[in-house]
Amino acid sequence: MNQHTTSDTWGFLQPDCHGAAALLFFMNDLARVVNQYLGQGQLSEESLADAQKAVDALLNRYVQIQAAPEAFDGERIELALETQRQPDGSMGAQVALQMSPRLETLIIEAQRQASAAPH
Repeated sequence: MNQHTTSDTWGFLQPDCHGAAALLFFMNDLARVVNQYLGQGQLSEESLADAQKAVDALLNRYVQIQAAPEAFDGERIELALETQRQPDGSMGAQVALQMSPRLETLIIEAQRQASAAPH
């Protein structure tokens, strides 16, 4: 990836957003979108619905630019609220991302290759 990328620049705007690099850019953009809508601790069905729309738009953007057609075309990422009992006994909610096994495998492989590459 381009080392000159700043955190306020979307990955899909990067000139090298293709192939495995696109998967890494996508994960950064996905985290950014989820944090934008759900990162303030205000987890609700309404904020989840807004976040889902933003995730759908982000995925569509990666399809439109043909960043990695084998990875993104025909895919969908579902957001869900999951509740878990906290150590203090209260119930807490967190966001779960559900994606196809194929997309998940491609992302994991791209991350593995990136971490193995010399810096």
